[in-house]
Amino acid sequence: MEVPIRRNKLNAKQIQLLKTIYKFRFITLSLLAQYRHSDQSSLNRNLQRLVDQKYIIKQYDNSYRIDRKGARFSLAPTAITWLMKNSDLNHKTLHAMYNKSEEPFVLQSLAVMETAISLKETYPDIFYLYSASEISRDIDFPKPRPHLYLRRIETDDQKLNEYFVELHHTDQPFLIRQRFKELVQHYDDEGWPDGDYPGLLFILGTARQEASFARFTREVLDAAGIDDLRVLTTTYKALVSTPYHAAVWTNINETKNLITI
Repeated sequence: MEVPIRRNKLNAKQIQLLKTIYKFRFITLSLLAQYRHSDQSSLNRNLQRLVDQKYIIKQYDNSYRIDRKGARFSLAPTAITWLMKNSDLNHKTLHAMYNKSEEPFVLQSLAVMETAISLKETYPDIFYLYSASEISRDIDFPKPRPHLYLRRIETDDQKLNEYFVELHHTDQPFLIRQRFKELVQHYDDEGWPDGDYPGLLFILGTARQEASFARFTREVLDAAGIDDLRVLTTTYKALVSTPYHAAVWTNINETKNLITI
């Protein structure tokens, strides 16, 4: 006979952990420590308690050790149900988390979290940072939702105050181009309720892809007569390995101009 699991009342730190997993869908201990600027040992204890009480799922096998990959953590059905009853998170997004995710989606989710960490460190206290899960109920955003959405904490009359972050470092070129055209269509049809349409930050796999994508975007924008949509690019490797505070974005209209946002 299976022994019933005794679940203690969730404390504030545990609830915040669940919400962080909701934000990124999958996390690892090392990424969580970087994101929180916290000690791994204390975070590991909190994660393990939630695993023991069946609030989160820990995914790990021997191949991870060989590949030097950390265990992945995701929300268990118990946590999803709890969040539906006790938070204002989007129920439709939570419900989708009941479904098993394939490995490419897991890897993409972890890459999004690593991107978020890099952006937070590169631009400390400059932007609010939201994930696709967090903006999923907002109808103003294009579908599918951008991987990340940045909004400047203090508005600046001289700079764009909002950005969509598109992470496509493993995608085929035709998919990246299709996504760009979808965003241009959204810009053309829907606009943006708060004024200037957000800048588009495309994170690609290689410098060669950057150059090809820049040519394509200029052709599309010129053909559409659009001259006020800002498109910036970088590579995933450059973003996550460049020392923080470095300028890594390339303006597609000035391909040699490295800038900050």
